[in-house]
Amino acid sequence: PETVNILHTLARQHPQTLNSNTLVSITDDEFISAYKMTKEATSSSPSGRHVGHYKAILDDTTLVSLHATMMSLPFQHGFAPDRWTKVTDIMLEKDPGNARCHRLRIIALFESDFNQAKRILIGRKLMHHLEDKNLLSEMQFGSRPGKQCQSAVLNKVLSHDITRLTRRPAAYMENDAIGCYDRLVNNLILLLLVKLGLPPSLAKCLGNLWDDTTHFIKTIYGTSDVTYGSSSSTPLFGPGQG
Repeated sequence: PETVNILHTLARQHPQTLNSNTLVSITDDEFISAYKMTKEATSSSPSGRHVGHYKAILDDTTLVSLHATMMSLPFQHGFAPDRWTKVTDIMLEKDPGNARCHRLRIIALFESDFNQAKRILIGRKLMHHLEDKNLLSEMQFGSRPGKQCQSAVLNKVLSHDITRLTRRPAAYMENDAIGCYDRLVNNLILLLLVKLGLPPSLAKCLGNLWDDTTHFIKTIYGTSDVTYGSSSSTPLFGPGQG
């Protein structure tokens, strides 16, 4: 309840320059565009709804409209569908052939339609809004159009070289959080996103979903029957990589 009150307070204090109705609604064209570029072999959907199921309906306007509406409703009204709260965790090798624990990456497989909805509403619409309003730091290189992660490394090397050659004192600040997907505090993420223009109903949907998420673990031997998730005493942090 405290977080919800803060969300509403932030929404009043920071009037959104972005149309809320636009940000929480997925159009038929956006649904088609998202799934046209999604590879059918993409792993997702613990419920069994394969990406191919969505790609198969792209020529049917009625079914496309139905799915686009169903994907929009949770974000418009701030609730988390039960199907979206089931997540399968798998581990991938960072270095092919090296299965040591410290070289494995945990990937959370969410439902495909939830992933695509986040991609459309946050990855595209909100990010375009932040770019248009110049709300992102210049040091942010990842996930931005026209910028590459390699550029951040190149800038750092060149800056250090110039400092060394000119023998000038310098100070550098870096905000790169190692393993950040597992260390982000969900409530703080939502508060900041609302301040940047995210509608409170969308933030409420994400907050409810993260609080109620049940994680299954999948290995070469199959998917576990035992699960884990957040509780009042031990909340899980991080929105889940992947």
